[in-house]
Amino acid sequence: MTIPKVICDHMGWGVKTGLPYIWHSKASNPFVNLKKEYKGIFWQEEIIPFFQSVKMSKEATTVQKCYIELSKEVKEKLGKVDPYFDKLADAMVTWIEAWDELNPSSAEKPAK
Repeated sequence: MTIPKVICDHMGWGVKTGLPYIWHSKASNPFVNLKKEYKGIFWQEEIIPFFQSVKMSKEATTVQKCYIELSKEVKEKLGKVDPYFDKLADAMVTWIEAWDELNPSSAEKPAK
């Protein structure tokens, strides 16, 4: 589950998932990759159940509001896993603020 999937489920939108249309085959050293990505192996024990259990409030009527709600949940529940998630939650808020500033007509428009 990902943030977009959680939001789409809440908004009642269908999402297509499956194998990628373009297959990326890494030609790099798998041990170097493992060293760079090892935290994700441990994080998934917390992240997967978190995204499976997230429930949005009835006030989350736009993608922006959903994203802000999720940022609070990420900070509260995943911040204890690693400081990365505190930074992620803050960046999520910054992203929505920037989006709304550059797209003022979409800021409070409810989803269809």
